[in-house]
Amino acid sequence: MGDELRGESLVHLNVRFSTETELKAIQDMLYEKSGQGVSFTGLVEAMAHEVTIVTAIHNIKSNKGSKTAGVDKVKMDNYLQMPKDELILLIQSCFRKYQPKPARREYIPKSNGKMRPLGIPTVLDRIIQECVRLIIEPICEARFYPHSYGFRPYRAQKHAIRDIVNVINAGCKSPDQAVWAVEGDIQGCFDNISHRILLQKVWRMGIHDKRVLKIISQMLKAGYIEQDLYHQTATGTPQGGILSPLLSNIYLNDFDWYVGRTYMEPHRKCKHKCNDTRRLKWAGTTPKYNFRYADDWVVLTSTEKEAFRMKRELTKYFRQKLKLELSQEKTYVTDLRKGGIHFLGYIVKAERKRKTPNPATWTEHLVGKPLPDMERLSKKIGSLLEQVHRIELYSKPNTQAAQIQYVNSIILGLAQYYQPSICSHAYHAIDRRVNNAALAVWKKLFPKQYNQMQVPLKTLCNLPHRHEGYESKTFAIPIEGKWFGITYAFITHSRYESKPFDQKMTPYTVEGRRRYVNYRNKHKPLPCDRPSINTPEDIALACYADGKGWKANFEYFMNREYAYNRDKGKCKCCGKPFSLTVPKHCHHIDNQLPIERINKVPNLAWLCESCHRMVHNSPIPPELDAKAVRKIMKYREKLKS
Repeated sequence: MGDELRGESLVHLNVRFSTETELKAIQDMLYEKSGQGVSFTGLVEAMAHEVTIVTAIHNIKSNKGSKTAGVDKVKMDNYLQMPKDELILLIQSCFRKYQPKPARREYIPKSNGKMRPLGIPTVLDRIIQECVRLIIEPICEARFYPHSYGFRPYRAQKHAIRDIVNVINAGCKSPDQAVWAVEGDIQGCFDNISHRILLQKVWRMGIHDKRVLKIISQMLKAGYIEQDLYHQTATGTPQGGILSPLLSNIYLNDFDWYVGRTYMEPHRKCKHKCNDTRRLKWAGTTPKYNFRYADDWVVLTSTEKEAFRMKRELTKYFRQKLKLELSQEKTYVTDLRKGGIHFLGYIVKAERKRKTPNPATWTEHLVGKPLPDMERLSKKIGSLLEQVHRIELYSKPNTQAAQIQYVNSIILGLAQYYQPSICSHAYHAIDRRVNNAALAVWKKLFPKQYNQMQVPLKTLCNLPHRHEGYESKTFAIPIEGKWFGITYAFITHSRYESKPFDQKMTPYTVEGRRRYVNYRNKHKPLPCDRPSINTPEDIALACYADGKGWKANFEYFMNREYAYNRDKGKCKCCGKPFSLTVPKHCHHIDNQLPIERINKVPNLAWLCESCHRMVHNSPIPPELDAKAVRKIMKYREKLKS
């Protein structure tokens, strides 16, 4: 797996792995040693390894953005259709002399009405960036501040909100309760990151392979093309690049620790175990708790004086240390008892606990309450209503149903986002406005019978488990005798995070992965790694017939693994598990499809050798199971057609 580690502060990574499982072991080792202060060289060899490249392509391929081309107009499918060895050699040659192409500049709307610039790299550059991320992310994760949550594995907005609420609740009986907040706003954070400072911080993270620094530097200076004009990038990280979120976290990590080590995470300031938050509190230090999600951050403290002092101090820190500016108009000092902090689409307040029927539980203490930001939600509902009104543009029931399904996906997304908060009023706002918009649409589509097209949720054929038992009526359309309608947000009941985020939950330790499974309430083990089925022997078997080698492009070797996992390592015809004594073949169901369709997952099926021969017209023994015979005949008919 690598050189023997003898406690050196600098380790050269000597790559020796051949499967995805061994790559994961390498990542675990990098995480462990980085947490001990070890730095690394020899990282490029691990990044350019065939297993890393294949894993990177799997990750990008599963992303919806994989179908988006960069300035070279080449999509992922073009690379998937290359021979496997040729594609691997192409990517490895790029590592030796990396010259990225400029990103393609696009704009997407922000919540404040302005447009956010996105830089879309070429697919080849995305693959390179993902290979780099796979190796350096575990090194960085071991040194990141525990209470930053943006663009980090296993973490989400709800964890940041729960962390804030937990700090407020923890001091509810103390005079030093954190009820004052500094809400930070960094002007153009990602566009103004200093390349020189960023590379210095990458080095201090323990990444001492200068070739990696050169790759990152080339990526940062690649520039972008907008309206056929090339623009240089002297500062900033390209939003839209795979590596950009990780680089922005590296850049702001020192800020996290600058505030955190003064109170919340004091062990980074002093090695003595006694120097914890309790000792700091006894010494008269004013409590300070900081939380960050991407470029949004909040610092909680217990006094107004300390909050304004922190605002002044952090303004100087960002200007002098990070070459960034805080917007004085948008960086607020907030009293949580009178207002609330606006953070990640939520408003967090400090209020009295709601009275229950049991007087023994009544208290005057203040607790943290997360609420949906209704002003921000209203803008999202406006966009949702536009999609509801689009239903009337379609005349055919199947296209109307497709648009209804899209509307439902937006409703579910909004409901699940606000689920960890006090959200009933937000859900009713969504449902009321969607129902009113649907009424207007159905009046236009069905002017004489729209009243009859309001049916109970439980009668809908779409999302049946979600709607089971609900009598509330919604607008629907009939398709083949069944109702297809719009869902309601209120069905998604609020579900608070019961505990603060478990800081030991990480994808880079065995224990961290186990904790994540428990957190997700899954009573089954993590999905197995993709099996290493692409051995030379299997590749030779896959191309067993003359003239069929043209099918074995890289997409085939990628998707045959997906098909293997889908088929659970068993023959699709007879159901026998594959083993050394049961050889396996990956069968093209329709072998006459064009190259861009023939190797898609639905067209692949794993068969044992005997069944595969029978599909290709070998005699079928009379004792074979009738069910297996039917499946074999079905595959035969597909081949003939």
